[in-house]
Amino acid sequence: MRFLITLTLLCALVPLPSFGHAWLKLKIATTEYAPYTSTEMQHDGYINHIIADAFLETGVVVEFVSMSWEDALEAAKSGEYDAVSYGNFVRAREDEFFHSEPITAESLVFYVNKNAGPENWRELSDLSEHKMGVTDGYLYNDELASYIQAGSNIVKNSDDDTNLRALIQGDIDVFPIDELTGWYLLERDYSNAERNKVMAIKPFISTVTTHLLIPKGQSDSQLILALFNKGLESLTLEGKLTRFKRLLKEGYYQHPQKKVNFDRR
Repeated sequence: MRFLITLTLLCALVPLPSFGHAWLKLKIATTEYAPYTSTEMQHDGYINHIIADAFLETGVVVEFVSMSWEDALEAAKSGEYDAVSYGNFVRAREDEFFHSEPITAESLVFYVNKNAGPENWRELSDLSEHKMGVTDGYLYNDELASYIQAGSNIVKNSDDDTNLRALIQGDIDVFPIDELTGWYLLERDYSNAERNKVMAIKPFISTVTTHLLIPKGQSDSQLILALFNKGLESLTLEGKLTRFKRLLKEGYYQHPQKKVNFDRR
């Protein structure tokens, strides 16, 4: 109880955001999964921009260090890093990590080949006559994961880009991916003619929430979680999360030289 009272008071009294007056610096392990996280993008990607600004709201600055997903999780658990950016909500991970409040909520959808894929679906069994590409190692929801494991129409590929290429070429008919990632990859790597060969269909499969992952068992884990959640709440109330999403759609993170009105509401 004393710890919680101290934590609450500390969160209420933290300094105003300023790089020059930061009272705490954190190291966060991150991965290459554009547009959410990427060393090749402005602010290390869309999600990392939100994370850095949320911490800055509480007078905390962060340093992102990029590595593989598996290394990021292990390094954070061993205490080398204060958090991992980012992870979808996975209940099985709660034994080892705190999930922050949701940073974003994204739709997991089916992209289809316009000529060969279905126009819509209601049950996964509706897709049994269509070749479905999936990305090896991706964590799908339980229902879709069970369907993939049992299905005879499944084609596994190593990454999302390979699946999108296969979808455009007609080697597969259907591909589940979160809608924002699908949009970003299609905009980044494909021509208008290629993009016109695919589309997202309704309904969406599920809603996926993104989170900062803070390893449990560290002395300051709950403090870091509380600070981040407080800063994230401030960004939400200020309308900045909506603005950051708009900036992504306008190409700011991909092309930082592009002139956009960063501060408009």
